[in-house]
Amino acid sequence: MRLQEITSIVRDYFFLAAISVIVLGILFFLGYFVFYRKFFGGKKRLPKKQLLFGGLFAGYVIMVIGVTFLNRGSNFQGSMNLSFLSSYREAWYSFRVRNWQFLLLNIFMFVPFGILLPLLHSRFQKAIWTFGAALLFTLSIESFQLITGFGIFELDDLFHNLLGAIIGYGILKGLIRIKEKEVKKAIICFSPLLLVAISFGGILTFYHLKEFGNLSIVPIHKTEMSKATVTMDVKLNDNKMTVPVYKAPSYTKTAADAFVKDFSKRLHLDTSNMEVISYQDEGVYWFGRERSHNIWFKYLDGSYRYTDFSSFDEDKELKDADESTLKEELTKFGIDLPQDTYFQKVETGTFKWTVNKRVVANQLIDGSLSVNYYSDGTVKRIDNQFVTYDKVRDVEIKSEQEAYKEILEGKFKYFSENKRIKTLHIHKIEVSYYLDSKGFYQPVYALQSTVDGEDMTLFIPGI
Repeated sequence: MRLQEITSIVRDYFFLAAISVIVLGILFFLGYFVFYRKFFGGKKRLPKKQLLFGGLFAGYVIMVIGVTFLNRGSNFQGSMNLSFLSSYREAWYSFRVRNWQFLLLNIFMFVPFGILLPLLHSRFQKAIWTFGAALLFTLSIESFQLITGFGIFELDDLFHNLLGAIIGYGILKGLIRIKEKEVKKAIICFSPLLLVAISFGGILTFYHLKEFGNLSIVPIHKTEMSKATVTMDVKLNDNKMTVPVYKAPSYTKTAADAFVKDFSKRLHLDTSNMEVISYQDEGVYWFGRERSHNIWFKYLDGSYRYTDFSSFDEDKELKDADESTLKEELTKFGIDLPQDTYFQKVETGTFKWTVNKRVVANQLIDGSLSVNYYSDGTVKRIDNQFVTYDKVRDVEIKSEQEAYKEILEGKFKYFSENKRIKTLHIHKIEVSYYLDSKGFYQPVYALQSTVDGEDMTLFIPGI
């Protein structure tokens, strides 16, 4: 999620909260002046401080409800995740900005709770009351999400929200201690915020000091294998091997912009009104006043998808062509296919070239390129996943037996609601490669298997 998207969500629900508070304020004052003061003769006056903080707290609660419920559909019926800190494991293995953003947002979303509640009522000056109220509020949100399907009941969310309230309470008390010139006590109050900052800073520092990145194929949860029947057609080797690690040609945003502009000029596209939406790992480029063309470009390895949206016109139909015609058409895009590619027709008008880990000197070429060819004799869609990797160095990897042991222990990613496997048959095991979060092409073991009657490939990290 980009910063612009986050600020947009906050802005939208800020206005919703502001309007709601105004409406509630009008109703409240009508009740106070018309009924309490006029009809019942009440004399008690409302403290301005409580009115101010009451309005702020009401607006804050409305914003939280908007973000947690109104910002998503009811697509998660009955979903629960009670695995503590699993969100950190997911964020670590994928190492995407989006995952870390959600963790931090869940923490800091409750910071205002810890600040405003003690200001609203003297009872919540005591930590136990504020923390108890925060726990009750976040538990209510998670339970309502579980019942309605507007989210997942997550143990980590309870932890993050409560931590946020503790940080907010600590900030408020710390500022009070500073005002009273009690510096040591102020530092203790700020310690929850400092510990979170140090923890996240330590994670980022450790990650950037690592030579290689993290692999998203590492499982967050173990697969249940205790009652699985495991068979195989292969004999496993117990010797460790030495194999190369490669590096993808990663791009900066500036380099990606230059590539896309050069690509566009070949097609005589007007780049003066080019719209660019940048994410952590990719950029989305739009051309034309009516967004007639589009390119998704991955910074991590230089692969991209191109679409000419005239392909959706009623008079445009997919059409077959021979390989030489398609190659000639691809030269207009500046695309030269690697040698020894395997060409195939996928379906009418859809064609694909594939290279399977071809080593040339100190480089490895891997991937595929798919195109759609249309009745007007042009290619209007390209999915270019061909990547040329440069060798970094040789590394020693686990033996096949060690990889198999991790399979038996359930240390592999298995996409199924039921994490329990009954039967597993391994047909083949080989060293393959997987792109990590830093753009390194790491060696992994690929086990071609049949799991409970379904064919799939299981991956185990090699390093």
